Amino acid sequence: MTALSPPLQAPEAIDITALTTAARLLVALDFDGVIAPLQDDPSTSTPVAESATAVEALAALPGTAVGYISGRDVAALKDLSRAPARALFVGSHGVEQDFTGLTAGTPAGVPAGGPAGGQAGTSADAVDPDDPFRYSAAPDDGERALLARLDAEFERIAAATPAAGHGELRIERKPLGATFHTRGCSPERAEFFTAELRRFASAHPELRSLTGHDMVEFGVRMHTKGDGLDTMIERAQATAALYIGDDTTDEDAFAHLADRQDSGFPGLSIRVGTADTRAQARLGSTDDVAAFLTRLARERAAHVGG
Repeated sequence: MTALSPPLQAPEAIDITALTTAARLLVALDFDGVIAPLQDDPSTSTPVAESATAVEALAALPGTAVGYISGRDVAALKDLSRAPARALFVGSHGVEQDFTGLTAGTPAGVPAGGPAGGQAGTSADAVDPDDPFRYSAAPDDGERALLARLDAEFERIAAATPAAGHGELRIERKPLGATFHTRGCSPERAEFFTAELRRFASAHPELRSLTGHDMVEFGVRMHTKGDGLDTMIERAQATAALYIGDDTTDEDAFAHLADRQDSGFPGLSIRVGTADTRAQARLGSTDDVAAFLTRLARERAAHVGG
């Protein structure tokens, strides 16, 4: 059996010196599979209690910002994560952004980033909570046509579901894309759905497509979690950053952080699980993440106060 690289580590064994001593630290986290265990029904995802407590503690520390970077749309992410008011959000793999947490009782040592939300010049109070594009620019005519094509493709594949097996293809519609979920499907149905979606992706290179844990996602704009992490680092004016992810889509964020580290920027990337990765460290489960974040909150508090 091939040894894991990097190997699985205990939460207390990972070197976090660069994070605890940073002047302005960004703690950036994927949600599903990192803070919340993966669920067959994504709408039922709930943060591990210890992680939620650690996130709250980190966000309250001087010179420390906490953000979520997810394939979820920002509205769902904010609802499910139960994050503190100071939290930052990048959703839909970098397409949607909400940085109003930078002005929500800004912690000492973290510069206020000015009005943030999806569009320059908006404020938290000015955002219409019923506007599906409040965290991003609305789609143009070409993008709306692509969104309609995604709906039509879902209907086509769902209608062709094989009789054998169990489970249905599910669609999670987002303001600027859609995620097709196969979690909970029998192997023969999951294989059929995934093959059809990959065929569709190959035929439509104008759509961004990403494959992750039992899902295929399509977007009408070419953004990645790496782009979202770059923006979050800049808006938080971070001097060091942590990123924890568990999926193929998180590899873009690991790569962007590695590029910054090559230029001398202190950082740490952690992959949850046993898949191949370019992350620097590896944890085994969401419970390990909870223990790691609890440790980070405790040791950073000892250094910066709070």
